[in-house]
Amino acid sequence: MRKTIKINELKAGGTVDDLFAVRFKKPVSPYKNGFTFHMWVSDAGGDMAVKYWGERDEKGVKALHDSIAKGSVVHVKGKVTEYNNALEIHVNPSSGDSVEVLKEGEYEMADFVASSSEDVEQMRSQLFTIMRKVKDAHLKQLLESFFGDEGFVKQFCLCPAAITHHSNYIGGLLEHTLRVAKTCEHYSQLYPELDRDLLITGAILHDIGKLREYTVSSIIGATDEGRLVGHLVIGAGMVNDAVRLLGDFPPELNIKVQHLVLSSHGTTEFGSPKEPLFPEAVALAMADLSTTRIEDMVMVKKTANTEDDWVQDKNLGSVYLK
Repeated sequence: MRKTIKINELKAGGTVDDLFAVRFKKPVSPYKNGFTFHMWVSDAGGDMAVKYWGERDEKGVKALHDSIAKGSVVHVKGKVTEYNNALEIHVNPSSGDSVEVLKEGEYEMADFVASSSEDVEQMRSQLFTIMRKVKDAHLKQLLESFFGDEGFVKQFCLCPAAITHHSNYIGGLLEHTLRVAKTCEHYSQLYPELDRDLLITGAILHDIGKLREYTVSSIIGATDEGRLVGHLVIGAGMVNDAVRLLGDFPPELNIKVQHLVLSSHGTTEFGSPKEPLFPEAVALAMADLSTTRIEDMVMVKKTANTEDDWVQDKNLGSVYLK
């Protein structure tokens, strides 16, 4: 069975008869007409809440609830309603609505996780062109230790850059990294005092920890390592591990590259274990912040489901759509 409509195409007051991937669910609880449970579902067009309003058969409602797991693909028949300025799907079995869990092979994975609209091979080629301009022998060797591995490159090109925010799709990490690297190239032209090779190396490696932070199935999820350690610390460790294998890498340069990764979110408030402490680190953090903010804003405009000129986003606040 294939999807026929994406979440961002649904309209209040309409009906839905389609497939969705389950992100998480809440426990069964009683309500005045029986038993209910809520879950959050997604597809390539976004995510939204599904509320199942079961009847008084508590055992039957719990059996359905227990059959649904994180990452399950479900066939949902229900009504699209609006609640607190957000769309929801309401499923009322008494009205003929239903939720059914599909088996693997009964759906297409591409229907649930979006892919970058950019050409992956072109982006890869552009990133490698920037990489080849790095002249420092040690930094060139460090980059080669990662991107000379075809398995690493394949994983890097498929990895998303986030779960729910900017570039949260297949190829998102490559797309975001390329934008950050291009922005850092521009900074190095504006400020010749910057060590271009160091800055570009940091730009290319700053998010490599996301390869171990995220998993992709019918949904984009986080690994236990990603949740408990985080991609910045993971990435700095990956740099240090690679340096140890290289042998003659200058210790101070190793520390600088690790600092670029660890401080790339700019502040502890945004998740950086360390704040930028030298100019190249500041430049990288600003490049990462500016591209991320723009990517988030563009995503809100693309997915806004309103005829109004404004939309209120929980992370960005008011966004002007015209």
